[in-house]
Amino acid sequence: ALLRRRGVRGGDLAALEELSAGHAARPTAYLTFDDGFRDNHETVLPLLRAYGFPAFVFVLPPLLDDGDRFEWPEMRDDLSRFGATMRSVDWPMLEEMREGGFEVGSHTLTHPHLPTLGGERLREELWQSRAAIKDRLGSCDTLAYPFGEWSAEVAAAAAECGYRYAFTLPTTSGQRQATPLSIPRVNVDYRDDE
Repeated sequence: ALLRRRGVRGGDLAALEELSAGHAARPTAYLTFDDGFRDNHETVLPLLRAYGFPAFVFVLPPLLDDGDRFEWPEMRDDLSRFGATMRSVDWPMLEEMREGGFEVGSHTLTHPHLPTLGGERLREELWQSRAAIKDRLGSCDTLAYPFGEWSAEVAAAAAECGYRYAFTLPTTSGQRQATPLSIPRVNVDYRDDE
């Protein structure tokens, strides 16, 4: 509601392409959601529809078949505190989200720390995740690096795997510049005040 009142438009893939091409547009907010939490479908989708905003969601394809729980090690504390919401959307939910204005991108297969991977394992995480989404939905041009972590090698691998845009979290990398494969974001979550 605040963005709408201030005349800020929601950024979608087309707006990202305009920005990448150097075309200045009116103020734009790119709303991004990592992991594909179930509440992205239950809570966020109706709000985006109500306010007419698009958004990006980044998912892990192996969890989409059954809407499985998020169980990587960094989630243990959250799993015990927020168990009901710590599940992935499933494919039908994701398809509805896409129809409702979400651009669907990859968040890899297993949510690893990508800079610690090399060679074939790095490309497998990036390639197979993109291929699964593209096979099901027809396209997958975007990526959010798990934990916001990336490196020049990771960005090069993302480009080789066909991603056009990738998002980071500069709080973890000390990032000072942006490229299409290293777009910085500001993290907002349950730890922030309203």
